[in-house]
Amino acid sequence: MPDQPQYPKTLIVDLAKGYGGATSRVLSLLVNSPRERIALAGLESGLVVKRAQELGLRVHVVGKSKMDLRILPRLIRLIRDEGFEVLDTQNIQAKFWASMAALWTRCALVSTIHSWYASEHGKTSPKGIFYTVIELLTSPTMDFYITVSEKDRDMLIKSGFPKDMIHLIYNAVNIDPEKISGDGSWLKQKFHLPPNSIVCTAVGRLVWMKGHAVLIDAMKKIADDVPELVTLIVGEGELKSELQEHIKQSGLQGRIQLVGYHDRDAVLSIVKSSDIFAMPSHYEGTPVALLEAAALARPILSTLAGGIPEMVENGEQALLVPSGDADALSSALLRLATDKDYSRTLGLKAQDQLRQRFSIERQLIETWSVYRKAWSKHHTTN
Repeated sequence: MPDQPQYPKTLIVDLAKGYGGATSRVLSLLVNSPRERIALAGLESGLVVKRAQELGLRVHVVGKSKMDLRILPRLIRLIRDEGFEVLDTQNIQAKFWASMAALWTRCALVSTIHSWYASEHGKTSPKGIFYTVIELLTSPTMDFYITVSEKDRDMLIKSGFPKDMIHLIYNAVNIDPEKISGDGSWLKQKFHLPPNSIVCTAVGRLVWMKGHAVLIDAMKKIADDVPELVTLIVGEGELKSELQEHIKQSGLQGRIQLVGYHDRDAVLSIVKSSDIFAMPSHYEGTPVALLEAAALARPILSTLAGGIPEMVENGEQALLVPSGDADALSSALLRLATDKDYSRTLGLKAQDQLRQRFSIERQLIETWSVYRKAWSKHHTTN
């Protein structure tokens, strides 16, 4: 076996079109790793590809859509031409193509699971079932999994994957609050809010998993108690029309705004300028948006879902309520909106927790350790 490289030449395969927590993790890994040892393969229209190109990172476009039949031959040629030794896939479509490319090229294969499919889409969801089947069918080509939460690690183990095949590496962020622009006056002017508004912001795709409908219900319950309270929901998704109708039926037009997609810099400015950060999700891994809110010392209101309780403790660094419980969510939201001292203390404790446990340096060290193990395992067994 050849000498083990410190940084085996690695290709990150991310076929997502939108921008999410996985995107932030990928970009952080690319930015903070040796440029000559890592690159990205993605879709022509993918936001991760566009952002990576803007940052001057090594990027290879392998297709126009997730099921573009040219992806496989392009991946195979790219791996052989560039000498990649490890593939790391970031979503199920990427794993589908990369698993076949790994077989053809005898490349080591790592799969990063950002949330388990049955948890994200529902156990009876056709999409959740289909993705799980694809995951199981492509598992024989795997060297290692990376999960971002203990919950997802447990789901993999329950699905039959050996413990020693799975590595838990939490998400992380590296944000200097002083370098993020924006304040309360800017935010209210930008979204045409009354000067005395108390602003709650939620960030995430407009999909069932993110729980925005529950947040709307919670807002309705306390609308009269805190007339200054408004909510901004940042993101796009399949439920946009449904949520707009829900807001209308709740009589909360003007009190809740769906403000659409904003790039990461704008999102950070919006969150920093808000009074409360809400994440009413039904399921999450270790959500990057929550870590970003913690880095900005925002009071966090979230749910006891997925890996969130692994990140923050209820009553210490955040207020956590059962997912889907609009009554509990409204009570917690009311407290954060009316008790500014308590809210400020929660935000500062969350910021301190982030600095201690969720550092980019730790994430990088642990991720490259998995890549080295995958390279070594692959060269030993092949």
